[in-house]
Amino acid sequence: MIKFSLLIILAMVLISFAMPSVVLANYEEIEVQVKNHDLSIKRIKPKTPATKLNNKDLIIWVAPGYGTNQRAMDMSAKLSEMGLEIWHIDLAESLFLPKSTSTMRKLDGQYLAGLIEYVHKKTNKRITLLTRSYGAIPVLRAARQWQLKNPETRNFYLNGAILYSPELYSKVPALGLEPEFVDIVGATNIPLMIFQGGKRGNRWQVEKLLARLQAGGADVYFRILKGVTGVFYSGDRKATTLEQIKLMPKKIKATIKLLAKTKKPQQAAPLKIKTKVQASSLDIKLKAYKANPKPPSLDLLDVFGKRYIKNNYKNKVTVVNFWATWCPPCVQEIPSLNNLRQIMAKEKFELISVNYAEDKAAILNFMKKVNVDFPVLLDPSGKEASKWNVLVFPSTFVIAPDGKIKYGVNAAIHWDDPEVVHALKALLK
Repeated sequence: MIKFSLLIILAMVLISFAMPSVVLANYEEIEVQVKNHDLSIKRIKPKTPATKLNNKDLIIWVAPGYGTNQRAMDMSAKLSEMGLEIWHIDLAESLFLPKSTSTMRKLDGQYLAGLIEYVHKKTNKRITLLTRSYGAIPVLRAARQWQLKNPETRNFYLNGAILYSPELYSKVPALGLEPEFVDIVGATNIPLMIFQGGKRGNRWQVEKLLARLQAGGADVYFRILKGVTGVFYSGDRKATTLEQIKLMPKKIKATIKLLAKTKKPQQAAPLKIKTKVQASSLDIKLKAYKANPKPPSLDLLDVFGKRYIKNNYKNKVTVVNFWATWCPPCVQEIPSLNNLRQIMAKEKFELISVNYAEDKAAILNFMKKVNVDFPVLLDPSGKEASKWNVLVFPSTFVIAPDGKIKYGVNAAIHWDDPEVVHALKALLK
């Protein structure tokens, strides 16, 4: 398992180096002082003079917690050719904080709000915020803080925000439970555009997010990027994704114009509830399942084209594992799942897996390299995962012989650990 993990990391590194790198003559790294703290900025000036294109727009591009990757820089180069100026900021790096999702959850937005003011004073340009994943949390917080300090609509130089597959959860909930959104979701009313990856894990949760944003007064535009896991995820090299990358600069520019035409709010939305930011509840062992214990039925094709139907889960222990080949923890736990199946071979036991929204050819190619000893069912749209309320991968359900879900695990664990095996065998007694 360790060898395979190293191969994954090496492959990801090679992919990142294979990405076309753009050398920018109009690129500079600067330090900006905001609230007595120096923020490191990667600034890309318009390659074509803004006056020539009559373009007075600027993007503040916020890293999502793990730095600015090459795809973001390459896309910025294209945008600069279209007359846009881009300021990249990695808040975690500038504030000497760990690069993690928990850091994004804790950032209150004050430094980014200060940066918005600084950039406008320096450039006199209209500003659009752009980020992805958990970067949406400090972006929305910063926008509201800016609103509170700049209440006059006539001076509303903050154009809005573009969010890619935003993750606005206060924590990852226990398996099966509804997601908890951070309070800023209900207190955001600036114009927003959401580009949602059609094959990203949070695809079927986004409707709940939209409802919360709209209830708070936000005008939200929404587009599904079909067949895309992540526009800025270097591991997603599907033809559909690469095509979207080519189209995205024009889409961003069109979105900026759309947001500009959208009516701006008269004042900041009220922040009704103030809850404490919670740590992620990813599991490290079997955890008692607290949601609806009745498992949904399964009616899917497996990776070889055979139909699999399961309506009755009684009289055996059934383990249902949701996973994807692009998820390193999912891959890491496959050997232990194989071992568990062998250990339980003489028991009333069944192990099945459901692959999340990947092409059959990609899964079969993966299975040539990695031994998978259990059935792999296909969930091409991700709708099956949404029925089980899966939010992260891997997510695994343990169903007892009475047909009810007994345990849930929303992370990778060692399934062949003696304690885990003992707990599963105990269900049979």
